[in-house]
Amino acid sequence: MSRPWSWAPWLLALQGMFFGVSAVAMDLTALSVEELMQVEVVSAARQSQAWSDSAAAVFVITADDLRRTGVTQVAEALRLAPGVDVARIDSSRWAISIRGFNGRFANKLLVMIDGRSVYTPVFSGVYWELQDLPINDIARIEVIRGPGGSLWGANAVNGVINIITKSASETQGALVSVTAGNEERAIVDARYGGKLGESARYRIYGRSARREGFVDPQGQSSSDDWTMQRGGFRLDWQPSARDDVVVLGDHYSGDMNQNMVVPMLEPPYNEHRLDPVTARGNSLQARWVRNYAPTGQFSLQTYYQNQEHSDLQQDVSLETFDLDFQHSFGLSSDQQVVWGLNYRHYQDHYAPVALSMVDPTEATTSLFSIFGQDQIDFAAARLRLTLGLRLERNDYTGWEWQPSARLLWMPTAQQRLWGSISRAVRTPSRVEEGRTTFFTLPPLPAFGGLPAVVTGLGSNAFAAEKLTAYEIGYRNWLHESLSLDVTAFYNDYDDLLSATDGAPYLVTEPAPHWVLPRYFNNGLNAANRGFEMAADWRPHPDWRLQLAYSHLWMSHPQRAWAPADQVSLLSSWQINDTLELDAWLRYSSSLLVQTISTLGTVTVDPTWGLTLRLGWRPRPDLELALVGANLLSDHQLEFVQEAYTYPVEVERSLYGQLKWSF
Repeated sequence: MSRPWSWAPWLLALQGMFFGVSAVAMDLTALSVEELMQVEVVSAARQSQAWSDSAAAVFVITADDLRRTGVTQVAEALRLAPGVDVARIDSSRWAISIRGFNGRFANKLLVMIDGRSVYTPVFSGVYWELQDLPINDIARIEVIRGPGGSLWGANAVNGVINIITKSASETQGALVSVTAGNEERAIVDARYGGKLGESARYRIYGRSARREGFVDPQGQSSSDDWTMQRGGFRLDWQPSARDDVVVLGDHYSGDMNQNMVVPMLEPPYNEHRLDPVTARGNSLQARWVRNYAPTGQFSLQTYYQNQEHSDLQQDVSLETFDLDFQHSFGLSSDQQVVWGLNYRHYQDHYAPVALSMVDPTEATTSLFSIFGQDQIDFAAARLRLTLGLRLERNDYTGWEWQPSARLLWMPTAQQRLWGSISRAVRTPSRVEEGRTTFFTLPPLPAFGGLPAVVTGLGSNAFAAEKLTAYEIGYRNWLHESLSLDVTAFYNDYDDLLSATDGAPYLVTEPAPHWVLPRYFNNGLNAANRGFEMAADWRPHPDWRLQLAYSHLWMSHPQRAWAPADQVSLLSSWQINDTLELDAWLRYSSSLLVQTISTLGTVTVDPTWGLTLRLGWRPRPDLELALVGANLLSDHQLEFVQEAYTYPVEVERSLYGQLKWSF
């Protein structure tokens, strides 16, 4: 199914921004640990502040971290952050969440690219395979663990991830990057940046990626290869000393093969199929920020995006328009206020597919919100109280409120202690109002010799899922070469998605069979708790170690869908001026995945991962690297999709990278 799309001409006249991303070129590798603590982030408070002064669990993945790990996809890089559950389902699909509830359709994580939400209301989640951005164009990835609803709205429940790209001024000239290997068959990136007069800079870019499929548990090819093409532009313009304008555009097109076990009404009743998937999308984004005083700023952002996604589960097109205004100002030298308004408009169209049905097939929904945050310093700026509240109205559950209270104490120049209490909600999606066929039971005497189909049935009475979170954190840079960041949390969930069995009923079309209904409702409450640690140590000026550890405990282990323990250790060694060696070791303990397709659980054994990278810079404009990923096993299972489950195992990967700038 394909529908024509067109840019709304009046969007071109709107140029705005809801937070300022000042992308000043900075070599983070040259900074000491103490200086890194002062690197500014924008996602935690919706305005720039030093990372060390954030009263939230913040982790920053820098451009150099991306380079030194040798990753080719954004999703892979998120393994660096503590508390982030990252698992690969197959060659293209990922399961990513924060603090539990992981899965292909994980629905409690808000993901943005330069402040534009890529969270889809189709199933309340993210298609990670579609976020295949050029790694060389990313400035940093800000990972906020814990609720962000008071600032970012519904669905920022367990965390927020904001992928921030480099400004056009940082990407002047040309760059060509080529990656090739046994799994990463061919990835080619090309970009060019130039000037428009004295006050504007631009870049245009293109990316083409072709990746090999993985294998099944028997070591046979799963044939899930895929391709992705992407192109776009960015324009940064400073019409005056106090104004900044950014305009971004993007187009992607992908074709994937995905393995699924789908239900049938004849033998063998549940059949393995290779499902061809097509995905297309476009976006246009503009933002404008004006600084009118030392502590005063207002900004406006708008974006339009069009998405089409077609597979056995969903054939949908979605158009999104978003308009966001923000104003920040200082009431005094000790008090900073930020407030804003947001309007978002969705229009979707669902075509009939084999496994699901959404009624009505077309819908238009809107979301409106207003938020405010007051940051007050006490005790000679050693104590900071931050109060926030967002009121949001959606067409599913009406008005929702999301408050937060955060307290930061700075007992010394090197120490930070913070705590928070916050509330967040996850609003329903269109899928939870529809009908989904999960799997077929073969004919049994109890069903009169007819097959029975297990079917999920939604309703418009589904309520928002709710979280009340309690967090406490401690940061300390013990020395200019060592820092420590520790967070503990307790999450209390109410009205989570569950399903209740209904009375079977007989259906005669397309062939006689019984339907075993499972009605979606808000019948589950749960809690989890855990702690996370990140340490950064430089035992030698040429050697850096980054450690991340997290532990998660959940009151309903079958619903945790995340390992209890995760470890990441990245060692970066600068051998000499031109040669560098990186080793990245990862561990995830075993986990249980509750599968809808079988109404049972699948156990995934503990997994180890090792990535080695040898980089060589024979001249400043040329970089060569050899990377080996998943080196500890030929292939291993990391996750299984919670519906239509077919296990696919991740293979060892070897590839070379070349980057040439001119």
